[in-house]
Amino acid sequence: MKKFLQSVGPAIVVAAVVLGPGSITTSTKVGASFGYDALWVLVGVLILLIGLASLAAWLGTTMEKSLCGELSSRLGKWSGGIIGVAAFVIVAGFQSSNNMAVVAGLEPMVGKEFSTLAIVLTLLVTNGIIVAILYFAKNLYQYIEKLMKVFVGLMIIAFILNFFWAKPSVGEATKGLFPDFSMFGNKAQLLTLMGLIGTTFSVVGAFYQGYLVREKGWTVNDLGAGRRDSIIGMFVLVGVTAIIMMTAAAVFAGKSDPGDLGNAGAISAALEPLFGAKAKYIFCFGFLAGAFSSFLVNAMIGGHIFTDGVGKGEKLKGQFTRHATTAALLVGMIIGILALTTDFDRTTTIVIAQAATVIGGPAVVAALLYLGLQQRKAAEHKTPMWMLVIAGISLLVSLAVATRTTLSLAGAV
Repeated sequence: MKKFLQSVGPAIVVAAVVLGPGSITTSTKVGASFGYDALWVLVGVLILLIGLASLAAWLGTTMEKSLCGELSSRLGKWSGGIIGVAAFVIVAGFQSSNNMAVVAGLEPMVGKEFSTLAIVLTLLVTNGIIVAILYFAKNLYQYIEKLMKVFVGLMIIAFILNFFWAKPSVGEATKGLFPDFSMFGNKAQLLTLMGLIGTTFSVVGAFYQGYLVREKGWTVNDLGAGRRDSIIGMFVLVGVTAIIMMTAAAVFAGKSDPGDLGNAGAISAALEPLFGAKAKYIFCFGFLAGAFSSFLVNAMIGGHIFTDGVGKGEKLKGQFTRHATTAALLVGMIIGILALTTDFDRTTTIVIAQAATVIGGPAVVAALLYLGLQQRKAAEHKTPMWMLVIAGISLLVSLAVATRTTLSLAGAV
């Protein structure tokens, strides 16, 4: 087991950032709204994520330069800059929901709502600890990889406990694996379903796999390890999401009023009549593990890709990368504090962040597909065709989701 854990890493880091508060609350909402019927969506997302993460890992180990570096050298500096800026904006938006999630996970555990001062102090301390890790950790990647394995393990334990207490229906879950496209025609529930895709189908996270394999020191001799790592990490990501969704389906589906499931407190309160007082602590524990795991890596993705995209270096330990990551943390903290201490709707912030990820996704997928096609022309280590096919399908899916989400947010449908 120890050897197995040492052999995986980059994709677990990606899974840790995707398994954040947005993914947890959205998968709970989808399970409450659709029951088991949306499980097939996760199967489709799993296939696409494995393909994209495998492609990014392949490119990261076979190409001479980093992903944004290759884009800039082949198409011009503007191309790498666009991806860098897009990644930073998406990440900074999502970081606000991570800040809100820390407060949302702590409040039920202490039994009261935080005052404005408590909110500000909590987020200042949390972000301060993350910044300290950024600047003082000697082997930053190795430290983060080990930390994320711990957080993902804590999430798995917490949500599996709730899963077994809920006793979901195996028969109904099996039926939910078969596609039903009619659910996309329900306009009232469409944005929630798009949120599930947006929080789980993290193309920026998959793209970042190409950077993580380089940080781990993998080369062309590790191509098999890269594929295996991508598959394991994406299975963990989608598997935990499915567990949360099935738990919500077993507890809430079919009820006329499952209640407000927009945050950790509401979900844990709804679980308590069935599971007892322990449910509040177990769910919030898993929720906090998701928030903290996503907290650092999410900001790091934005800072790292932005730094490389604007030509300031590709190394995670570079000073500019640390500065850009700190900037993403600060932007997210400020937005989070404003959302928590003013009349601005918290749920709206999370939805906008999810939508930003979905809308910015096509550019990231297109970049991966372009680089994959270029590597296909290389004399050796040609990109496997199956990765390119999945990347092409992913681009079509991301374009369709982006278009539909944009129209929904604009009130056009």
